[in-house]
Amino acid sequence: MCKAKILFVLLFINSILYSQEELKLYKNIYTTSDALKKSGHILDLNKEIFIKAKELDQQHPSKYFETAANYLNKSKFNEASFLYYTGLMRFKYYNSSNPDYQESNDGALLGSLKYAIGEPINMYLKTDINNYISILEKAVEYCKNNDFSFYPKSKSPENYNNQLTSCLKLKTDLENNKTKYSDLWNEETKKIKISLKIK
Repeated sequence: MCKAKILFVLLFINSILYSQEELKLYKNIYTTSDALKKSGHILDLNKEIFIKAKELDQQHPSKYFETAANYLNKSKFNEASFLYYTGLMRFKYYNSSNPDYQESNDGALLGSLKYAIGEPINMYLKTDINNYISILEKAVEYCKNNDFSFYPKSKSPENYNNQLTSCLKLKTDLENNKTKYSDLWNEETKKIKISLKIK
């Protein structure tokens, strides 16, 4: 990917995420999560997101992050989270398998996207560990059952499966240590909510 394209993608992401104030986004993450938990809809994921993922499978993996940013902007946090983790597996596979990979381009782009999009998404997912586990499970299941047509699994099945395994390890860790992570994240959330003046 050329440097001009990388710069464009980063500017696009930044304009979406930071066109609204950062504090407003964080407040929205916590108030939306609280409302979804209270209504019993925290695990809901609009099925149309799988159609969107199929469309994104035909494009460079950075498109997953661009689209996840759009969903964040619309407060569709589960959909954004699903696209983020699916895109993360796609991009890591692409970088590990692409013979034209350049650390200064694709590697740097992935690192920037992980920071810009991953921070608010993980902030949201840490509000409910069962939802976090559910999103990871759905992302892995999607990648198991749907090839990445932009850069098919057949180019490097081992690297493709390595990404699924890595995501499954995270899911298993969360499942095996629910209490530890929940307690830690609940404390973090309380402190952040106090600083944001959220009741």
